Amino acid sequence: MAGDLTVGEILEKVHERRRQKRCPDCDAVVTIRGLGGEYRWECLECDTLGIGYRTRSEALADLQSLRG
Repeated sequence: MAGDLTVGEILEKVHERRRQKRCPDCDAVVTIRGLGGEYRWECLECDTLGIGYRTRSEALADLQSLRG
């Protein structure tokens, strides 16, 4: 998979993934965690929360939609 990509392209992909995991309120990094079959995201700076997701990908998709 990564065999066809240059170092620059790989770094750009990593940068884009990190950009997707940013708080919609303050643009800081968020964590996505699961407990008991429910996932949530939490901002590490302003403590904004998103709760009640069935999957990690659902939480990430909501983060992306909130960021516009």
